Amino acid sequence: MSNLLFVGLDVDDTAFHATIIAQDTGETWYFKCRPNSTKLIERLLKIHGNSEDFRICYESTYLGFSLCRKLREQDFNCDVIASSLIPEFAGKKVKTDRCDSQKLAQFYMKDLLTIVHVPNEEDESERDLVRSRTLIKDQIVATKNRIQSILRKTGLNFRQDTGKQMLWTIEYKKWLKRKIKEMKLTALKQNLILLTSSLDNLEDSLKAYNSEIDSLAISEKYSTKVKALTAYRGIQVLTAMKIITEIGDIKRFSHPKKLVSYLGLDIREFSSGGKEKKYGITKMGNTVVRTALVEANQKSSTKPAVNHAIKTRRKNVPIDHLRVADKCMNRLFIKSNNLLRREKNKNKVKVACAREMVGFIWESLHLAS
Repeated sequence: MSNLLFVGLDVDDTAFHATIIAQDTGETWYFKCRPNSTKLIERLLKIHGNSEDFRICYESTYLGFSLCRKLREQDFNCDVIASSLIPEFAGKKVKTDRCDSQKLAQFYMKDLLTIVHVPNEEDESERDLVRSRTLIKDQIVATKNRIQSILRKTGLNFRQDTGKQMLWTIEYKKWLKRKIKEMKLTALKQNLILLTSSLDNLEDSLKAYNSEIDSLAISEKYSTKVKALTAYRGIQVLTAMKIITEIGDIKRFSHPKKLVSYLGLDIREFSSGGKEKKYGITKMGNTVVRTALVEANQKSSTKPAVNHAIKTRRKNVPIDHLRVADKCMNRLFIKSNNLLRREKNKNKVKVACAREMVGFIWESLHLAS
């Protein structure tokens, strides 16, 4: 098709700014419309009546993939662009919505933009469910820290009073309720009552999220993949669901190196003039999976062993999946200890093991697909 129209969209809460460039003639149109898909489609079809001739792109923003899906439903070709990978001109200091849309259209026509994978609505909603659990978990930690801060300021210390070290146990919560009842200051007492009540609600929400994620994990869609990943040492159901929902279709990664890059675990390098300089990982990728994999490698340097918990998770798991998981455990044990003997930082060793583990996960998910 020769008569293609490339559209760069700059989207925000107030308006959509669109620049259209005809591939054959170089003719350019610009317009601004209300920030909704209906008005945008009306304006596009006024310029050209055939929706299939358009090639539309916009940056990944707060809109997510909703606009892309609506445009595709109307037979428009639309892509979402990775914002951090858009080329920049060092000497260009003018930035407006119109300039941004024009730049997107030009780069898109020359195939200089990186396209983001668009998951279907079901996959995205399940991924958001797993992500929201992390939000609740962080709020619980923040609330507990706030309560502890108030107790320290008022001179109340559970460890000194009881000689016990573990906080937030059943005994600790009983001690806290007793201390709140004994308080004379009304504002302090009310503050702690509200905080503990909020904490109870958050913990109930966390249990509900855990239940929903466990139900998803045993569904037909995820059960095979979850079993394949939970066979690994350090990966349980929650971590497995984070990995699976964030990565999506593993078949879009033709090689483990591409998955490593997607997770931001590849090495930064600045080599020039015959000098090789390598730094830490790029961190230009999916933070959720990268963090989960580093946490999964906290004990990678310990002797390979299949304990009772791992044996339980490995029930009814195909032998091919177990072989990959065992190979990973042995490989990480050797790698981590080799690095530790070279006096490498422990945290860097965990990151290196996380990067190594990605290749095995790639293989396991391909076997499970």
